[in-house]
Amino acid sequence: MGILYQDLGLKDGYLYEVIATTISFNKTIPNASCLGIRAKKDLIVIKPYHDTKTYKNLTKNSLICINFVDNIYLYALAALKGPHLSKKYERFPLKFYDYYHIKEKSKDFKSVKTNTIPYIRDAWAIVICKAKKALEFDKEDIFGTVKLSEFELGTISIGKLKESHKLFNRAENLTLEALILATRLKIAVLKNDSDIIRSYRNKINYIINDIDKFSKNLEVTKSVNLINEYIRNLELEI
Repeated sequence: MGILYQDLGLKDGYLYEVIATTISFNKTIPNASCLGIRAKKDLIVIKPYHDTKTYKNLTKNSLICINFVDNIYLYALAALKGPHLSKKYERFPLKFYDYYHIKEKSKDFKSVKTNTIPYIRDAWAIVICKAKKALEFDKEDIFGTVKLSEFELGTISIGKLKESHKLFNRAENLTLEALILATRLKIAVLKNDSDIIRSYRNKINYIINDIDKFSKNLEVTKSVNLINEYIRNLELEI
């Protein structure tokens, strides 16, 4: 499309939170997940956990779309989908997807099994990529040793869908932080670690109380309601 990822404002080495969309090749089911990315020269680098849908789809199909989105509620839908919310949130809603069709594939992309990739129709920019190589490694965190893979993504196409000069305000940044903590809380519940559960729950409560003091943002309110429902259902498993 004639532009580089640097034209989107990305700087080498900086960490950016995006929504990544992939597709299950066998069932053609789209998936949207929150993901951190870093720009590295002419590549984008991601480090998904092995138990995520993004990792599983990427290893089978190799295509991924990086979506730059300025609506915090879409991050909430992408982060918290699943059985801990009402049935309509089991998957990222289909109404938010569109599909990009790759018209031409160079020799570097002949191994791609499909020429169609889902993207978020409300994104202000998208980067269609193919995984070039992956380096597996172990990471130590509060839950012990976990497996990740570092993928280098080669760019197939970049599209700037609309102008966006929006910066997340404090309420939206806090909401994003609460979303990340809620996904970590799920791991703590699965591991039945009461101390970590209590710590994450207290942090989330503090953030939500802070948001409630000054936020009148409808998208933030819907996101917080989703977080609260998610946590209530998680706590039924404790």
